[in-house]
This record gives sequence, C-alpha cells and structure tokens, in this order.
Amino acid sequence: MTFLSSLFSAFPTNKVDQEDIIKFSKKIFSLNQNFKKMLNVYKNSGVKTRFLVEELEWYKSKHFWKESNLAFKKHAINLIQICVEKTLKHSKKRPDQIGAIVVINTTGISTPSLDVELFNVFNFKNTIKRLPLFGYGCAGGVLGMNRAVELYEHIKEPVLVCNVELCSLTFRPHIFSKENIVSTALFGDGACSYLIDKTGDCKIEDSIDYTWKNSTELMGWGVEDDGFSVIFDKSIPDFINKNLYNIVKPLIKNKNTGYILHPGGMKIINAYKKIFNNHESINISQEALSEFGNVSSTSVLLVLAKILERKMSGQFLLSGLGPGFSAGVTKVSLDYAN
Repeated sequence: MTFLSSLFSAFPTNKVDQEDIIKFSKKIFSLNQNFKKMLNVYKNSGVKTRFLVEELEWYKSKHFWKESNLAFKKHAINLIQICVEKTLKHSKKRPDQIGAIVVINTTGISTPSLDVELFNVFNFKNTIKRLPLFGYGCAGGVLGMNRAVELYEHIKEPVLVCNVELCSLTFRPHIFSKENIVSTALFGDGACSYLIDKTGDCKIEDSIDYTWKNSTELMGWGVEDDGFSVIFDKSIPDFINKNLYNIVKPLIKNKNTGYILHPGGMKIINAYKKIFNNHESINISQEALSEFGNVSSTSVLLVLAKILERKMSGQFLLSGLGPGFSAGVTKVSLDYAN
C-alpha cells in the first residue's frame, strides 16, 4: 500500500490583499482606455489575499530573463528548503533514508535542477534518484504525485515530493492584455512538500492521466525576450464542463466521494460545482483560492492540506488540469486511525 504523509507548505513573507493588487494595477495600466472594463476581473476572481516573493514595487518595472530567473532560483530554493525541513522533521526521516526526490514546477528554470540544490543542502545520499518535472502547469500537483507514486512502487523507499511555483515573477507590466490582467488578478507564490511512503493518513488508491488530442492552444507559456507570457483560452471552463466528468467517472464509486480540486479561478470552480452537483467539499477549493490565489501546481496540495487539517475522512478525488490539455486524477482514502 502507498500513502501520502507529512504535507507542509511555505509562503513568502509578502502577503497582499486584492485591493492592493487593484491599486497597483491601476497605476500600471491606467493609461490604457480599456483598463476600467477589466476591473471586474479582479473583483470576480475569488481571490482575497495571496503571497508574493517580491515587494509590489518590484513588479512595476520590466525584468528580463536573467534577473527574473535569478529571483526564481533564489526564492524557490528558500521556500522548498523550509517545506522539506518540516516534512523530514514530522516524518522522523533522516536524509539518508530518502530514496528519491521529485520536484515539480513550471514558473522558472534551473539547470542543475532544484532537486540538486536540495541534495546539497540536506546531504541526501549520493545514490538518491532525482526526478525534476517541468511543464505540467496547474496539473502538476496531481500528475507529479502520480509520478512519485510510480517511482515509490518501483524502489520501495520513501519519495520526497516538492512543488514550488512563483507565478508572480512572470508578470509583464509593459503588456496590456486580457491574459496578463487575468494572471495579475489570480496568481500567487508558494511551495509544498510531502512524502510518498508506506504509512500515513492519505492512502493512494488509483490514478488516471489523460491528455486531449489537438488541444495545445488552450493553455501554456509563450516564450518572449523578457520571459514567459501566459496563454489560456477563454473556452477552458466550457471545455471542462463538457469533458472532465467522463474522465473521472471510472474512479467515482459512490455518491459520497469528495473532491479535492485545483482552484484555477472562480469560473473553473463554478464549472466543478456544475459537474459534481455542487458537492460541499468544493467549497474548500474556493477557500484556498480566496486565501492563496492560484499557485499553479501547488494549489491542489493546499486544498488537500485543508482537508487533512479538518480530518475529513472517506474517499476523495484529487484533480488538476494543465497544459496539454491534460488532466491528472488521483483517488485517495483518508483514514486517521493509521
């Protein structure tokens, strides 16, 4: 049997309210005549607060690849180090007992990859297996978990999993576009880590990876001289409404199944509510969105953490959607008697 345990998160020290973001955006975009029409994007986003790795003043200026990616590496290493310290302490595992490290992110690049930085900080054994994963986007919380489970079931040693996303560093203040406005209204920064091992409160029971053909235009990154530019199509909520249920249906065994869903935004959450009959567990995804914003691959793990904190038991489906267009689905059973 395979379990998830010792799930912890870490956030930057800069916590901002949505009203602060609106004021900031007005200063950046006020000269554009169409900006006033976009204000409802902020007000209807479902986000009240979030965490950013830099002070708001930093985001007013244009930053090129070198500067923004150096910031990514510095802050990402710091956040995942904080998480991993908590995970190892809680699990009572020594670094030399960890068989593999999986690090998932889509908002920055590093070669050597971030798992090597962890290797040096924590003095993991030289024979540790490393699996850096880039490009899953918002689906990475679930798809990364699925890869970690497969790795654990092969090596039968504890697998340390880290998700870190610094979405704010991709903001481009000189570009006025609907996509840039939406990302400013939604995205935040943060990290999580956990273990996949033989004990825990969260039993991994089954999973599905699914990629739709000819759907690459729905979501992703454009690569520009000054960094990434976000791509997401307005048809995504409708696409989810039409297609997601048939993918997850094989894992829904009874009407009491709960849902731990990536909170991609209020339109996405409303689509979830329609698909899953307004199940009460979806409100926790909405809580996470309100508190943290959309933290890409990290977000679904923040929802899971809230479920675990409340000791909600029974069967749940974790799901995240990301570039591809792809879905990751994992069925878990929560039981606190272990």
